[in-house]
Amino acid sequence: MIKFFRKIRQRLLNENKFSKYLIYAIGEIVLVMIGILLAFQVNSWKEQRDNSSLEKVMMKNLNTEFKNNLHKLNDSRMQYKETEKSIRLLMSFMQFSSDELKKTNIDSLIAKSIDVYDYSPTQNSLTEILATGNLKLITKDSLKTMLLEWSAELNEKEESWQTLDDFNQNLVLPYLTKKASMRNIDKYSLMKWNDKSKFEVNYEDLFDDIEFENHLDNIGWAVVNYSMTLERLQNIVEKIIEITND
Repeated sequence: MIKFFRKIRQRLLNENKFSKYLIYAIGEIVLVMIGILLAFQVNSWKEQRDNSSLEKVMMKNLNTEFKNNLHKLNDSRMQYKETEKSIRLLMSFMQFSSDELKKTNIDSLIAKSIDVYDYSPTQNSLTEILATGNLKLITKDSLKTMLLEWSAELNEKEESWQTLDDFNQNLVLPYLTKKASMRNIDKYSLMKWNDKSKFEVNYEDLFDDIEFENHLDNIGWAVVNYSMTLERLQNIVEKIIEITND
């Protein structure tokens, strides 16, 4: 084809038809430019199609990931509701007599009050999106906003968990180690002891101690604070799932 156009140009020059040659040359340039523009357009269309396909894959992966996170989040929130309930019940027993305390399984309530764990969602899909810079391919601004809010709220959750864990590990557990029987408490936790401790524990002294009340109040506050972050996370997760359902 190029050889054909070259022959035409040569013939026009040989015949001294410069004006026709000029018009022909301009036309040839225009054709080349149109070809380049078409090539760019095809490449752009292909890129848009590839990006659109990739976005659909990312949306699907995010939807699956956050549905799993929501399931674990619901379980975690239910557990913390039970933890808060146990703490409030223990607080209501302050200054009860020994006979009154014997009507309730105190060790079981304490076990539920201190058996806390951190909610750890999976973020494989989101991490990959951020690492590859593909966040810009998401066309829904509402989803981008929710993903940023999710990351920010996770940081808040981590701070809340650190506070709760510090209260539990550095205040409550050391106190209980001195004043109660960890063996009796762990009978209702991971250890699941068959026999109770041979040491006698006077729970009347425990529930007559303002330090114990203060420890319960502190860990109760931390549990409620942590639960509030989980609730905010759940609201964000539900919105992400709704957006990625399309």
